[in-house]
Amino acid sequence: MAYRPSKRQRHGMNEADANITPMMNLMVVLIPLLLTSAEFVKLGVIELNLPPAASGEEAGRLDQIPQESIKRLDLSVTITDQGFFISSAMAVLGGPQAGDPTIAMIFDDKGVSVYDFSALSRKLYEIKEASGTKFPDSEQIILLAEDNINYQTVISTMDAARTFQVDGRSIELFPEVSLSAGVF
Repeated sequence: MAYRPSKRQRHGMNEADANITPMMNLMVVLIPLLLTSAEFVKLGVIELNLPPAASGEEAGRLDQIPQESIKRLDLSVTITDQGFFISSAMAVLGGPQAGDPTIAMIFDDKGVSVYDFSALSRKLYEIKEASGTKFPDSEQIILLAEDNINYQTVISTMDAARTFQVDGRSIELFPEVSLSAGVF
């Protein structure tokens, strides 16, 4: 008795197409759901001011005034591993002895040397009071830091240069903080 030939041999193998419609429907629903339930990271930002580029209107005003007659404060604070050096275009504030920083590091209650940010704010307040509004850049300060100074020290120095607390009220010192290249 002979067997009947199978249908598989005559018609060959049928391939089924992949149906990706259910997977696409799932993605259409999942993506908006995940985006709405995600918690976005909030970053604290400190605004820094870059030097303005000379352009049209400003360039015309600066050309009218001779550069020798414009007195600039150009106040800068240099952060080193010894403390803070405060300088301007006219002078460098020295420490108790030649070569010492303007504001030396202090020792905390554990005997660890730390930066004296309150003394820095106090000294900058004295400079701000003495200079008044004589200088066109009396709102600006430049921070310079050595390579080995950590990030939190730079941020705390920025905060100390911006405000000073007197009798429970906050006085604005130098709100326009600029960062400069490191000390070599």
